[in-house]
Amino acid sequence: MKIAFMLAVLTIIIGIIVYALFFREKKNLKNNIFIALCTGVIAMTFLVYPLEVEYDNVFTRILASFFYAMKCARMGEDLKILSVINMNEANGYIYFIFMNILFVVMPIIAIGFILTFLENIFSKLAFLSLKDKELHIFSEVNEKSVLLAKKIPTSKNVKILFANVEDKSKVDKKIYCFKERITNINFLKNTGKISFYIISDNEEENLNMTLELIEKYKNRENTKINIVNSAAETVTILDSTDKGKISVEIINEKERAIFNLLNDTPLFLNNINKTISILLIGCGSVGKEFLKDATWCSMMVGYKLKILVIDKRANEIKENIDVEAPDFLKNYDISFLNADIKSNEAIETIKLRYDVNYILVSMDSDDKNLEAAIMLRRLYLREFQREPVINLWISNEYKRKQISNIVNEKKNSYNFNTFGSLDDLYYQNIIINSNLEKLAIQIHLAYDPKDVKLEKYNLLEYNKRSSRASALHVKYKLYSVLEEDFTNDMKLNQKLFREKYSKKVEELLTINEHERWNAYMRSIGYVYASIDDVKRYFEQTNNYIHYLARMHPNLVDFDKLDEVSQDLSNICNKKIDLKESDKQIVRLLYEKIEL
Repeated sequence: MKIAFMLAVLTIIIGIIVYALFFREKKNLKNNIFIALCTGVIAMTFLVYPLEVEYDNVFTRILASFFYAMKCARMGEDLKILSVINMNEANGYIYFIFMNILFVVMPIIAIGFILTFLENIFSKLAFLSLKDKELHIFSEVNEKSVLLAKKIPTSKNVKILFANVEDKSKVDKKIYCFKERITNINFLKNTGKISFYIISDNEEENLNMTLELIEKYKNRENTKINIVNSAAETVTILDSTDKGKISVEIINEKERAIFNLLNDTPLFLNNINKTISILLIGCGSVGKEFLKDATWCSMMVGYKLKILVIDKRANEIKENIDVEAPDFLKNYDISFLNADIKSNEAIETIKLRYDVNYILVSMDSDDKNLEAAIMLRRLYLREFQREPVINLWISNEYKRKQISNIVNEKKNSYNFNTFGSLDDLYYQNIIINSNLEKLAIQIHLAYDPKDVKLEKYNLLEYNKRSSRASALHVKYKLYSVLEEDFTNDMKLNQKLFREKYSKKVEELLTINEHERWNAYMRSIGYVYASIDDVKRYFEQTNNYIHYLARMHPNLVDFDKLDEVSQDLSNICNKKIDLKESDKQIVRLLYEKIEL
C-alpha cells in the first residue's frame, strides 16, 4: 500500500508538470478543468489501482499496471478485472467505484483524444497549405477584427487567419481558424509576408502579445504587427524595444478618427473673415485629442484661431493639459468654460461666439451628443441665421448612419457629420493603410529617399506621427494659397498651387509651416529650451534637442530662427540652419510630392 501511495503522488506530480508545460497558456477554464480531472483520474486508476491486485513482487505489480493502462486505452480490458479487487480493505470499495466509472468514461475520453489528435493533424496540414502565402492573422474574433478582415481582398496567395477561435460559426468559412493563442502558433519559415493584427479590447494584453511576437519573429523579414492601443506608455515601451526586422504599427483609434475628420471635414469650412472659430462640447479623450490636433492644423497663412471648450470638468481638464503640455494652452486663444451645455451660462457664452464655423460634440453618450447638436443647430439658426459645421462622435453604428440623415418633422435636414463607430473606423479604411498614411510615407521618402525599406520611418512612432501631421496639413496649406479656387479635387488643387507658386508664396508657407510645427510640438508636450538650457544638457545628450525631457530650442518665432541657428552652430561645432526643414516641406509639395 505504501508503494501504491508513492506512485499515486508521483503520477499526480507528473500530471501537474505535463499540464504546466503544455496547457498553462490556455485561457479556456472548461478545458483547464477537464484536462486536470482527466489527468488525475487516469493517472490514479492506471498506476495505482492495479497494484492492489495480488502479484508475486513489486516489479510484476508495476509492470502489470502499465499493461493494464495500455489495455484500457484501447478499451480492450475485460470487465473480469473487477472481480479481483481486494474488497476486504476500505480502499477496495473506492477502487471498485473508480473502475466502474472508468469503463463508462474511457470510451468518451478516448474518442476525445482521437478527435483532438486528428484536429492537430489537420491544423498541421493547413499550415503546409499556407506555404509562400501572404498571411493576415488576427489575435481573436470580435467586431473590429471581422470588420477589418472584410476590407482585406483574399486571393489564391492572400489568406486570412483567426487565432483563439472557440466558435467557428462566427467566422467566414474561407477563413482559417485556430484554437491556439496567436503567440503559440508557429509559422513555417518559408511563409510569405505576415501581418499580425493584435486587436482585442484589452489594451494591456495587446501590448503583452505584441512583445511576445516581436521576441519570436524579430529576425524574420516581411513581418508587420498592427496593435490597437492608445496608452502613451505603449509608445514609449515599443519605441525602446529592439524590434529587429519587424515593423510595428500602433493604432490609436481616437487619434486616427480625429486625423481623418480633420482631413475629410476641414476646419476652414464656413469660416468668417479668415477666422477659424471652434466650439468644442465635451473634452474627454476624444475632445482632448481634437483640441490639440485642431490647434496645429488651424495654423494657416493669414488666418486666426480661437477655441471655446465647454465641459462640466473644464477646469480639471485644463489643469491636466497644462501638466501634459506646459507650453500649449498659453500660446493660443483657447478658453474653457466649466458648465453644463444646457446651462444658461453656457448658452449665453455661446451667443457671444456668432462667428463659430466648426463644432465638435463629444460627450460621454451618443444620446447626449445628439441632443446637444440639435440644440446648437437651432440656436445658431435662430440667433445668427448660420449653419456652422457640426460633428458628432457617435459610437453606435446604427445610430451613426441614422443621425447622418436625420431630419425634422418637415423633412429638413440637420446636416450633421457623424463619426466614431467601429464600422466608420475599421471598414472605411481609415485605421490601416489609409490614403493619409500613404501620403505620410511619400512625404517621409521625399525627405529621406534612401530609406526605401522605411526603416527610419518605422523605427519610432514619433517619426510616423510627425509625417502624418505633415500629410494632414497639406490640404490646409493649399487652401490658404488658393482660397476661392480650392476644389475637392486634390490633384487639381496641387496643379493650381504650382501655377501660383512664387518666392513670396514659398516664404509665406515656410513661415506658416514653422507656426504649425511649433503648435504641433507644443501639443505633444515639448517646451522651449533656451540656449543656456542647451549648453547645460548638450554634453549629456550630445544633441541640441533633449528628447527625454521634451525640450527644443526651435520653439521660437520664425524671425528668431537665424539667431538660434547661429548659437546652436557654435555649440554643436557644425552648420545648422533651422529654417531649412520648414522650407523643405513647401518645396517638396511643389516639386516632388504627388497628391
